[in-house]
Amino acid sequence: MKFARKLNLFDATMIVISGIIGSGIFINPYIVAQTVKTPFLILAVWVAGGLIALAGAFVFAELSTVMPRVGGQYAFFREAFHPLVAFLHGWSLLFIIQSGATAGVAVAFAKYLRPLLDLPETFVTPLAVAILLGLAAFHALGIKPGAILINVITFGKTLAIAALIAGAFVLTKQSGVTFERLAPAELRGLGLVSAFFAGLVPTMFSYGGWQNLNFVAEEVRDPLRNLPRAILIGVLCVIVVYVGANVAYVHTLTAPALAATETPAADEPGSALRAASLLRDGG
Repeated sequence: MKFARKLNLFDATMIVISGIIGSGIFINPYIVAQTVKTPFLILAVWVAGGLIALAGAFVFAELSTVMPRVGGQYAFFREAFHPLVAFLHGWSLLFIIQSGATAGVAVAFAKYLRPLLDLPETFVTPLAVAILLGLAAFHALGIKPGAILINVITFGKTLAIAALIAGAFVLTKQSGVTFERLAPAELRGLGLVSAFFAGLVPTMFSYGGWQNLNFVAEEVRDPLRNLPRAILIGVLCVIVVYVGANVAYVHTLTAPALAATETPAADEPGSALRAASLLRDGG
């Protein structure tokens, strides 16, 4: 079976960025802040997570040149180990790994959308289900319409985060980014190491997704050239966006305030949600 190679370098890069940027950057920063507490460690965790993601991207970039086949990890596991390993991984991906992550992203999106539309809390789950069904139906139309939708959504959410970062520094003059105390007094030695790696757990969830392009490897034009380039360019773009977003969060909210909110993007002064809320409440 032959696949139509309709995806160019830009399409492939957008798939990588879209596969990574999701709910994580909007819901996980507060968990990291609760764990490591200081601005220095918060930013250090996100930089470290980005470097680990970049290392993973290099691995998949290399694999994509050796085996540019559709199926991603399924194809890699089948050739490297045994078809049974690939089979079990595929079903685990369907029922646990990918489905759970997708559900988490949908719920996070619904949580941010609900106050913007002034809907009751009970609408979060129906909104999430409707979003998933709508996207699934659209992607069923074909690879190119799906790629166009991904490009639009990815560009839109990246632009929104960029606007949030810019708004943070325009609207907030007094910065919460301070390195006077690099680590909290209660964290020393192994406790500090443990807290740092605990902060990496939600961070790596946020950075996960650089492998998604390999699922459609045989639908990318000139895969030996475009697959590795798209993976590396996409991950580098996400690192810049994620670190920049967390600098903006800490700058506007301070580390303690970031640790106290589950929706930092909505509470950050430059956000559209906060602006809409202020307008709706009369200032």
